[in-house]
Amino acid sequence: MILDGGGSSLKAFVQTESGLKLKAKYKGNFNLQTGEREKILRTISTAIQRFPAEKVKIGLAGLLSKKDKSHLVKSLVGKKANVMSDVDLAFDLHFHNGDGMMAILGTGSIFVAKAGRQKIKLGGYGRAIGDAGSGYAIGQEAVRNYLELLDGFSSDTIFETAMKKFFRTKEDAIRKVYREQFELQHLASVVFMCAEKGSTIANEIIERQTSLVVQYIQTLRRRIGCDLPLFLIGGLIEQETQYSMMLKEKLKQLNINIRYQNGSS
Repeated sequence: MILDGGGSSLKAFVQTESGLKLKAKYKGNFNLQTGEREKILRTISTAIQRFPAEKVKIGLAGLLSKKDKSHLVKSLVGKKANVMSDVDLAFDLHFHNGDGMMAILGTGSIFVAKAGRQKIKLGGYGRAIGDAGSGYAIGQEAVRNYLELLDGFSSDTIFETAMKKFFRTKEDAIRKVYREQFELQHLASVVFMCAEKGSTIANEIIERQTSLVVQYIQTLRRRIGCDLPLFLIGGLIEQETQYSMMLKEKLKQLNINIRYQNGSS
């Protein structure tokens, strides 16, 4: 069994002959640095009990130090688990028998490549600095564009109507973001919905963020020095949205061999 935890969910997979099969998805923040640790441990234990397996691999965002890894292993008393970061888990799953590039696009984003013994990681700076093309970055842009719209810099009825469901006024938006720690990554799906309905602002956000993703992938490709298949992983590309379609189209124009989490091309 494989457990993959990020900023928006914990996913439980089992390995089948055709690839990984998603068995369950637990919503919440499973980044060990920003989430609730005890809640994370309880959910992991629940998933392991629900889907018993001889071997368990656990990858969590924010799992950086040996101390954190040791604490997690000790908390799972009686359970054999191989614990690592979400990025290392992705490496283990997708690059075990070969080389390749990988873009992990979820609440955050990170871009990695492996060619022989050479490994390169780009991005993954975290929300305070910014993760290109991530759900959080899209949410940040959405709030900023919404506040500018309310200030009179633009007009977009589709976008304004959707955002008003979350923030009634400028003051409401600022209070929720700064005081109540509103999770901006949840606005990514709102942006995608607005873009599908024809919102100019939403489509511009997606255009900018997918262009940033492409820039990171091009840099990764240049630095690794060879053409490799690209694995697209994460919540932002699991469903067909304006974001995923636009990104895939841009990557096809670069003649990059794209692969997905289930192993398809």
